[in-house]
Amino acid sequence: MKKRWILALTLAGALAMTAACGGKKEAEANEAPSETEAETGGSKSKVVKLGNYKGVKAEAVSTEVTEEEIQAEIDALLAFYPATKPIEGKTVIEEGDTVNIDYVGRMDGEPFAGGSSQDQGYDLTIGSGSFIAGFEEGLIGKEIGNTYDLNLKFPEPYERNPDLSGKDVVFEVTVHEIVEFVDAEWTDEFVAAYTEYDSIEAYREGMKATLEAEKVQNQPAEWENRVIQAVVADTEFDCDAEEIESIKTNIVQEYEMYAAFSGVELGDFLKYYMNGITEEEFYQQAAERAENQLKSQLVIDAISDAEQITVTEEEYQEGLKGLADQYGAESPEAFEEQYGRETVEAGLIFDKTVDFVVGQAAEL
Repeated sequence: MKKRWILALTLAGALAMTAACGGKKEAEANEAPSETEAETGGSKSKVVKLGNYKGVKAEAVSTEVTEEEIQAEIDALLAFYPATKPIEGKTVIEEGDTVNIDYVGRMDGEPFAGGSSQDQGYDLTIGSGSFIAGFEEGLIGKEIGNTYDLNLKFPEPYERNPDLSGKDVVFEVTVHEIVEFVDAEWTDEFVAAYTEYDSIEAYREGMKATLEAEKVQNQPAEWENRVIQAVVADTEFDCDAEEIESIKTNIVQEYEMYAAFSGVELGDFLKYYMNGITEEEFYQQAAERAENQLKSQLVIDAISDAEQITVTEEEYQEGLKGLADQYGAESPEAFEEQYGRETVEAGLIFDKTVDFVVGQAAEL
């Protein structure tokens, strides 16, 4: 089950998925399909002809960090912390404007924790929904260089801080400037302000070491993924469109949840955390990932059926204990009760099947 989870994470990646049918290079290297037809549980999708899964060849996983990968990290950092400059001649706030403000929130005349910008200046886009209802709307029509009181009420419930739910609040807001975002400059000063490093050189060295460590850690899982994708590329499927769409919906909801946790809309989350891909690109990649996940599961199930892979009672109990320890369950019995023996056993068979295929694989 651990391997099953790792494989799912690897398939997810950063939504930089390969096409669902895999690479031509791996497919050509593994041409030796067997005539098989298998279905997964109650799924309408099935494997029509299972590709070769013995002695699979896949491209080796490199742990070398490229200049392009370091530059991608730099570009993402610059996009996350853009610079701003005042818009000359614009003095009255309108919907969609970005304003630089400072604010202090008071209840019963007293400031409360977390309710102030602490004179650091805050760039707020009007209409973004970043603040409670009435805050952004209350600034429309206001002029720069002035201070205003906004008499508001926290929503009820207020999930970010339940203690504030439904309470009256007055925000004293000073409007400094109406600004526009511009590209930040990659300087030592920028690095020192927004990272743990004090110079461009130190950042590049540190990021290279970080990325290399991540690659080394992820290498086994990525190798397993490449081997399975080589089998997927060599296999013929009959996939149900509704099942793919259902998986895609779950993927989209997952990333919408990540965006909500980050306090931003999905489009901004993709911009700041996903290397700036567009929503159109995201939905396309989510569809590819959904199809790929379904095909990977079908392939592994088909192989386990073809090889009649099962787990003995001893293997089951050992695996159950390992999962309980890994996920901090009270006991193996509690873990089994939570997920059910059928689910645990299916995960262990999944792992054993992946080990069977990967154990015979070789690098191209």
